Amino acid sequence: MYLDRIVAQKRSDPNFLAAASEPWEQRLDDRVPTGRSLVASLLDKNVDEPSIIAEMKRASPSKGSFHFQGEVSTQVQAYERGGAKAVSVLTNEVFFSGRLEDLREARDAIQLPILRKDFLLEPWEVAQSKYWGADAILLIAAILDQESLERMVARAKECDLEVLLEIHDHEELQRVLGLSTAPHAVGINNRNLNTFELSLETTATLAPLLPKEICRVSESGFATKHDLSRFEGTVDAFLIGESLMRSSEPEKTLLGWIKG
Repeated sequence: MYLDRIVAQKRSDPNFLAAASEPWEQRLDDRVPTGRSLVASLLDKNVDEPSIIAEMKRASPSKGSFHFQGEVSTQVQAYERGGAKAVSVLTNEVFFSGRLEDLREARDAIQLPILRKDFLLEPWEVAQSKYWGADAILLIAAILDQESLERMVARAKECDLEVLLEIHDHEELQRVLGLSTAPHAVGINNRNLNTFELSLETTATLAPLLPKEICRVSESGFATKHDLSRFEGTVDAFLIGESLMRSSEPEKTLLGWIKG
């Protein structure tokens, strides 16, 4: 089970345990980036063009390394020129070869909102995300109980961060609806995080059940413009990573999906 392995490794990681004792809240006084709204950017679009969160990641547990040899700044600048509405930066090091420094490098290179994508477990990681330059954070329902979700969403609000809350089944959708404070957006992950198998039917099933006032994002499994067109009117945005990281011309690839 990939998800169990990732969480277990993180909880035992000496670097994670050491970071828990850092005064992240006090550090926000030294560096508090001006917020860029993820949701506002995703919803600000032409009717016939998909909104895309383009992802920066070097590897994945199921596909291994993407053999990325470039600079984070160069990659995300290509995303911005290609018409992405936001950029997701995967910061998990052991399984995705990410770094917290990637967040700041991305933020300093572009004007788009930056989403920190990781397996966040503790409230202190919210302030840490803000410190390193995130405008929004991904929270994964599958690894957080309801009390933890409530705490993390509340902490994000205190830190002026938006929340993309990820689900992948009906039970998790009901947990989202039961929160005292709704997330800014809900991500429907088409990849089962236990088996890493993909099915776009996950979005087809769950998206219509979400309230219209919540920004709906479909994550993973998109390789062509046709895949995106299938969900026109069903979701508000798409998160795409592997196809862009494997493309030799990510700007051109994005333009093809968005402009047709």
